[in-house]
Amino acid sequence: MVWFRTGMPRRTGHTAAGIWIVIVVALSVTIVVAWALFRVVPAALLPDTAETESPTTSVVATGPGVQAVITVGDVRLQRSLPSLALALGPREVLDPRLPPGRFEADFVVRFNPGSIRRASLGAEIQGASLTIERRGKVLLTASAGEQARTMMSEPVFLPGREMTFTYKLRPDGTGPVRLRALWRPQNTTSDLPLPSSGGGLFSGPAEKGYVVVQKLNCVACHHSDNEALQAELAVSPAPILGQVGSRVRPHWLGQWLADPHAVKHGAAMPALFNGVADAEQQIQQLIQFLVSLGGPINDDGQSPEQALSDTGSLFYHRVGCVACHGPLEAPAVPGPWTPLGPVAAKTTIDQLAAFLRDPVALRPAGRMPSLRLSDMEAEAIAAFLVDRDLDASGTPPTLSFTLDAEQVHRGREVFATRGCSNCHELGPDRTPITARLTAPPLESLASAEVAGCVAVEPVPGVPYFSLDSGQRHEIAAFLNAVGTWRSVEAPLLALAADLDRLNCVACHDFHGVGGVAPSIDKYFVADQEVDAGDEGRLPPPLGGVGAKLNPAWLNTVLANAGVARPYMATRMPQFGAANVGHMAPLFAAAAGVESRTSAYDEGPVVDDLTAEVGRRLTGDSGFNCIQCHSIAGRASTNLPGPDLVGMPERLRWGFFSQWLHDPRQLRPGTRMPTFFYAGRSGLQEFGGDADRQIEAMWGYLSQGEFLPLPDGLHDPGDYQIEVLDEPIVLRTFMTGAGERAIACGFPEQIHFAFDATRCRVAEVWVGRFLSAAGAWAARGGSQTDPEQEPVWIDPGSGVIALAEPSPSAAPGQRTRFRGYLLDTERRPTFHYEVGSGDALVQVREQPIPVRTDGRPALHRRFELTGSPGQRFVVQASGHRFLDTGDPADEPTFRRLDENGTARFVLELTW
Repeated sequence: MVWFRTGMPRRTGHTAAGIWIVIVVALSVTIVVAWALFRVVPAALLPDTAETESPTTSVVATGPGVQAVITVGDVRLQRSLPSLALALGPREVLDPRLPPGRFEADFVVRFNPGSIRRASLGAEIQGASLTIERRGKVLLTASAGEQARTMMSEPVFLPGREMTFTYKLRPDGTGPVRLRALWRPQNTTSDLPLPSSGGGLFSGPAEKGYVVVQKLNCVACHHSDNEALQAELAVSPAPILGQVGSRVRPHWLGQWLADPHAVKHGAAMPALFNGVADAEQQIQQLIQFLVSLGGPINDDGQSPEQALSDTGSLFYHRVGCVACHGPLEAPAVPGPWTPLGPVAAKTTIDQLAAFLRDPVALRPAGRMPSLRLSDMEAEAIAAFLVDRDLDASGTPPTLSFTLDAEQVHRGREVFATRGCSNCHELGPDRTPITARLTAPPLESLASAEVAGCVAVEPVPGVPYFSLDSGQRHEIAAFLNAVGTWRSVEAPLLALAADLDRLNCVACHDFHGVGGVAPSIDKYFVADQEVDAGDEGRLPPPLGGVGAKLNPAWLNTVLANAGVARPYMATRMPQFGAANVGHMAPLFAAAAGVESRTSAYDEGPVVDDLTAEVGRRLTGDSGFNCIQCHSIAGRASTNLPGPDLVGMPERLRWGFFSQWLHDPRQLRPGTRMPTFFYAGRSGLQEFGGDADRQIEAMWGYLSQGEFLPLPDGLHDPGDYQIEVLDEPIVLRTFMTGAGERAIACGFPEQIHFAFDATRCRVAEVWVGRFLSAAGAWAARGGSQTDPEQEPVWIDPGSGVIALAEPSPSAAPGQRTRFRGYLLDTERRPTFHYEVGSGDALVQVREQPIPVRTDGRPALHRRFELTGSPGQRFVVQASGHRFLDTGDPADEPTFRRLDENGTARFVLELTW
């Protein structure tokens, strides 16, 4: 104690210093170890077999989205992409500034694994080699040629934070190139799309200016010297004016022609008479001419009924109008809405309702789409919009109008000289007016300053667009850049332009861009009770949709009003096939998948026993899918969900498998339960193997509309299928057409069965169509043969064969079914391939029943494509060539023409 008391003071300083040294050293060691554990080791992310040497990338990971450096020859540029997925044909490019040809690309992608701590990383690639790196450490190196391959790394550790990876893609230059980044999280056996931080639609102001030029239809006057660029930019034709006088009030026409931007903010119509000496006189003459086109309007001063107006408000805010035009309930909600303008001053309720029923017929650009309104819905919405304007502005003028033939003639001249006919057509029943306003070519407009029709201040005598500073800057950027563009075959830009121009992102999210605005979220509802969360009321995201939906179904949704969730109140707009018919391949390219022309992805083909297992798994003794999903139109046992029978035609097989494996990784927050963990389920079929169980369900659902119903759904009772106003197409099992039969019934009471295995019309019969008792009665699984005897049976294996030394033997012939598409009358066209050796011909066959003077017949229309000059053989018992009348019972040799096509029609009579 004495030592402690007397010695301690003498040694305190040294002891404290020592303690602090120990503490500092310990903390330093701890920090270094922690840094190594949480930064260096995770950063390496190396499986045991990974390589360790690689040149560093020059990509700078700045800004949203995937950052890319792309090199073609001596051209090198950096840009962003919305996701790490791409598919390019031989002449297609990732950026219009790049020339077509072999390229090299380094992509840096940000990726947050969330709660996942171990996963394999990889990609599906085609026509290229790929290296995946993390901080210069190689995780995976692989390559693929003409056939796509999926390669995955060994499992690696992932910290719970955002990380960056570099994907180095080196195409081999021999054909199409595809890349689709994937990952396989722990405890799953399915490869899923790699999530990444979403980017914008466009990479820079020049691409934004490209879309502004599209919207304003600049090339209607300023033609491009590049025909391909001209076609890409001329996608916003102006409204058709052939009957405009019957739709629009003369008083409104006068205001509109004098200053369209004062009438409607953001109008795409330029002011044509700025600084024109006799502007008022020319405007009055032009009004006379326009009113003479079907007018004057029948202006009876119709006043909206309050009840109808209130109903129209409900429809307006539910069916989808609100997404573009904003809510029209008080108080006003600010947003990027497209203004409606003074509706009541412009037109009448009847004319507005007629327009709303089919807007694309009058506005072919499609930016005002159809919402498939019934007559009552259209009239109600029209009444609401007119009533709302009247409340704000009072009764519109109903002044009488007298046509003057001389003034009409002079107005026709003004229409040509002031440039109206550069943009507007008069329609098929009117004599076209030749445009007499000329303007400099598009490429000559490049300048450091924006002038002319897009100048800040109007130029006397020059059409004037009232644009904001951002739009002028973007147009200037495009005009200055367009001279350096080396290709317009850029699918990612084309898709982004379509999504922006048609305002798809007002409803749909695309890799973090767009989606329903919070201020209008409440208007997106379901028409009936459905326990599906946001999936049951909000439009689905479009990011990766090309890898989800089959191209044929996607095109059906876009152009033919295809619906998978009929309980949603908001409707998918119809923009017109001319405006959206090309988009399905663009979505596929943006998702990094093959853009096929077949109607559906066949996926695995299973035997009857496996399909029966799929039936049990779907029913109430399996995964109980019928609790939320209808089957072949039979209601679910609880709340409604998408019909499962349509899944194999709507979805790609790859997505179907991914979705069932791990739906919540694909769509966080989904109500779809997860049935599998680490590749297994709790059900005993196939030992719980997830892949085999999913294949069994796919095979079962692929049996089509008249498949045997799963356990738990009530018996439908009446099995006879009647064909009424439109054809019926169903996939079933028939004795003569096999287990992949496609039975087609027609109102003409002439029916046939197509054998999808051997690609042939197997038999034809007349009278009643089919009874589905074989599929639905009891446990199903039997044939659904017609009650009538066939009037014709195919004696061979199809009509088309490739020419061989012995056509009757047709050695080495092979066929492959590629699906079917329905035309506007719902008649199927079957797609299949006929091959022999290296030769391959694509066949499209559309059998159409006809009755001529009471005589029944089947006209089989064929369209073949392949290599120019390719020889093929036609042989069809009981048929004749419709154009020549020559019989087709014996082999007939033909060739594809210089374009690689052939068309002919065979007629079958009995």
